[in-house]
Amino acid sequence: MRVQPKTILVKIVSPLVMATLIAFSGITVAQAHTKLISANPAAASEVSEWPTQITLEFDEELQNLGDEKANFVVVNNAVGDQVSESDEQISGNTITVTLSANEVKGPVLVFYHVVSGDGHPVEGEYKFTYGVGEVTAQGVEEPESTSLPIGIYIASAVFIISGLFFSIFAYRRRNK
Repeated sequence: MRVQPKTILVKIVSPLVMATLIAFSGITVAQAHTKLISANPAAASEVSEWPTQITLEFDEELQNLGDEKANFVVVNNAVGDQVSESDEQISGNTITVTLSANEVKGPVLVFYHVVSGDGHPVEGEYKFTYGVGEVTAQGVEEPESTSLPIGIYIASAVFIISGLFFSIFAYRRRNK
């Protein structure tokens, strides 16, 4: 069975024509899921005073799914303790959560899970630092490695060489 060139041309050109018409007609294609557009405290920022709440703003309105807790924010301090309460409040495209007191300075991880306007769940995270000039994990330097004393290398070499000589001597003696 032979495929007609006209059929192949129609199968290739039709999608190209449709894509061109959509591109120039002004029809908007559905946007991807919601994105975080701002946060307070902001991502990668340093704060000198511990905030009492975290507010996240998204580019779409967030959905509540009845009694199910689908939208939440979890905040962990530098040692991994959760410092966020479970009292998230949603207002349009923002979600706010209260923070408990924290004395541990260093990097703070903010994790969020929200349901976007199209019904899809979206997760993400960002970090900020509590305490200006605090050292984060990126600022930790490796301690200098200490080299082993030369005596250990010499003793190891002598042990290996003497073992080889003993093995050769025992092998030759056995085969005589």
